[in-house]
Amino acid sequence: MFSIDQNCHSLWDTLPKLHALAAKGHRVTHFIEDVDVAFTAMGASVDDTVLHLARERFHRSGGQDWGAALFYSEFLGKLAVEVRHWEPLTGLQTKTLARQLDRSVDDLYDAFSPGDTWQLIGSSYVGDRDHHRVIGDLTVREVRDFLLDLLRRAEADVLHAFPAREAQERLRQWFRSEEERVARLLARHAADRLVDLYRSWLAEHLGTDLVTLELSSSLFACRPGSPSLALLDAFVTDYERGARLYNEALAETDSDLRPLEAARGELPFFAIQEHQGHLVRTAAYLRGGEVSLGRQAFPLADGRLPVAAMAEAGISALAGKAIVLVIQARVGPDAEPLALPHRGSLYMPSAHRLTEKLQAAGLLPGQLQPIVRVRFRLLDRMGSLDTPIRLPDHLAAAFGKAELAAKEFAQRWPELVAEAAARLQRLRDPAQRPKVQEELFPDLTARIAELEARRRQMAQSSCTPEQMSAIWKEIKGLQLQLLEGTLHRIATDWQVAELGYWDSRGALLPWSIALGGREFYDRLIAEAEISEERP
Repeated sequence: MFSIDQNCHSLWDTLPKLHALAAKGHRVTHFIEDVDVAFTAMGASVDDTVLHLARERFHRSGGQDWGAALFYSEFLGKLAVEVRHWEPLTGLQTKTLARQLDRSVDDLYDAFSPGDTWQLIGSSYVGDRDHHRVIGDLTVREVRDFLLDLLRRAEADVLHAFPAREAQERLRQWFRSEEERVARLLARHAADRLVDLYRSWLAEHLGTDLVTLELSSSLFACRPGSPSLALLDAFVTDYERGARLYNEALAETDSDLRPLEAARGELPFFAIQEHQGHLVRTAAYLRGGEVSLGRQAFPLADGRLPVAAMAEAGISALAGKAIVLVIQARVGPDAEPLALPHRGSLYMPSAHRLTEKLQAAGLLPGQLQPIVRVRFRLLDRMGSLDTPIRLPDHLAAAFGKAELAAKEFAQRWPELVAEAAARLQRLRDPAQRPKVQEELFPDLTARIAELEARRRQMAQSSCTPEQMSAIWKEIKGLQLQLLEGTLHRIATDWQVAELGYWDSRGALLPWSIALGGREFYDRLIAEAEISEERP
């Protein structure tokens, strides 16, 4: 079985996924992601070397502060929000919503977009805007301080989330042990890359020969005859059809991923190579019988992907865009089933649709191995525990209390998720939206209705302009309160509806230590559900 992950350390769900697969006797080759772009930051300039930890978020431009190399998600934290996704719920364009609230669009994004995932971000550009640093380019030396900072943030987060003395004792003991491990690994890998440190970090925790640790660049290596490149070759040999099927798959699954710019010959994969002393990723285009990679161009080899020429020129790997990569890893004679966490890789519906289209068109080069999902049901398994939990603010509002026992959380969360999802669905219906507001804000909506009725009566009478202006001003003020209240409820319900994301994602190891110690973590691993995904 194959596994591919970024952020391969003990504060993410990669480790429990591998523990669970090994516990079930599966032999796994885990590929530490080194070919994905390391990070991006809005406003970053070319060759800007400043890095920092920041919360994941979107901006009004549609851009995102995002880091794939190093991150930590707070316990049951908020997910980053693209505020424009709320337009069907408010019935207003974002710019109109901002104007009615007397705010700017930037104000709305600042208030509602940031999630609770801390990540390393910075400029990915090397030399120009075509070459982007990948995870495999990051050195231990440049990320060392950020890694230690992230460990401290993680410890502070879980100590806040688990206030009981026993839980905090377990956590402090675990973090002291992990800090000693990290200090030792940082010293050993001081002159190495971050992915080298990740390999050692995982190996120490795994302690089994059932899991082999490699780099994703080896899986997608640019070498003649490599089976992993056959799918990419299919897009080159029949570009017009392949690009059309790719874009159709995105459109038919309402994906947020960007479609291919077929008019420019954009290909659904990237090239990995050295550039100005850095390992970078470059977009690929098919133009005039050549594959163009930044400033390089390679004539097709008898109409096919010129792998030999590219390898000779220093291209080390060719990795598909997200929905192509998860097919690329599973097709061909050397492929294996690909293990993903439950709720991981949210673009899989698009990948499945593309797979169906490629198969129907005869463009899928070989047998496809399945997706295997690993599910832990953390939130449900908390039902056996009395451990107190301090909820983050957005969940405290939904649960009606700031602290509760783990077992109460486990009992209540499914119902709250269903209620929030149903309310959001009703808000999408313009006819239902006022009814939802009446249920949420009965006094406020009743007062607005009363004033509206009075205003209509006054319009039929001989009231003065001053009287009409006064009542209109009061109505507008109350409508503003209603809009503000509705927006904040949408923000809460949006997060509550996504609470199931933490079923199998996040820092499951330290969270489990806090909840019930190593025994609870071992039980979580032993009871993990491993199943093939049916598209």
